[in-house]
Amino acid sequence: MTMTYYFIVNVASRTGKGRKIWNRLEAELKRQKTDYRAYLTKYQGHAGELAEKLTGKHREQVISLVVVGGDGTANEAINGIRDFEKVRFGYIPIGSGNDLGRGLGLPKDPLAALKVILESKELYLMDLGRVSWGSKLEKSAYFNISSGIGMDAEVCRRVNAAGMKAFLNKLHLGKMSYFVQTVLTLAEMPKVLGSIQFEDKEKKRIGGVICAAVMNHRCEGGGLPMAPKASDQDGKLSVCYIHGVKRLRALFLLLMLVKGKHLEFRGIELEECAFCTLCLKEPLPAHADGEDLGDLVRVKYECLPGALKIMR
Repeated sequence: MTMTYYFIVNVASRTGKGRKIWNRLEAELKRQKTDYRAYLTKYQGHAGELAEKLTGKHREQVISLVVVGGDGTANEAINGIRDFEKVRFGYIPIGSGNDLGRGLGLPKDPLAALKVILESKELYLMDLGRVSWGSKLEKSAYFNISSGIGMDAEVCRRVNAAGMKAFLNKLHLGKMSYFVQTVLTLAEMPKVLGSIQFEDKEKKRIGGVICAAVMNHRCEGGGLPMAPKASDQDGKLSVCYIHGVKRLRALFLLLMLVKGKHLEFRGIELEECAFCTLCLKEPLPAHADGEDLGDLVRVKYECLPGALKIMR
């Protein structure tokens, strides 16, 4: 039986170069006489709507769903999928951050990534993260890479709003936008009192919370190794949080973070867990894979082991 591949394509990725990349991919699909359907996104959130529509329409069968875009497009898509058991997921990373592609070890060349998908024989079972919030934790979102609250979420918000990312992408310096906004944000972010509970352990009070990054993969923000030993197949999330330090020291820790040596110093901690809950005295910005969740005071993070079946 011939397999049909359903492509969700963000042609606006990589500052508009996504369309040219898709043209190359589509030519290869036609050359190989691959049975496929393609759906181009037209606005933010459209990838999620398409994924929901496709997985709803084919809910009685397993479908091969391929996302062509950046980390944000991949996040939209997984949040639209109705039943992960019915989806074989493929990803061709063409964004600027590409933390998901890096974490999965996917080729940077789009045609090579397409070849991996078309020749895939075994599925890679990747853990997913889920973040919940609201007075009764009634709202939730999935994440592939990371979810966080505090400074890293504010950085994502600023990068997406400033226009700096698009400008630096044209100069092939997209990663710099995250670093520049991190330094600027650090000077202004409030430090908030809070508590964190890992699984069913006793709550731990933490003062002066700057940020908490809950990692499914090693890197976020375009390659920052927040959790150098994180695994997407261990059924756990790696929670890295900075607290109780002065801003100058926090800047030093961030510089060490770029080198992957941040865990050697006081003021930054990392713990692995299947789930955890963070409560804050004041709201801070939150994100899932860089997608803005608003300003929150209580969040729960949990790992969903092997939830996403990836053609790799």
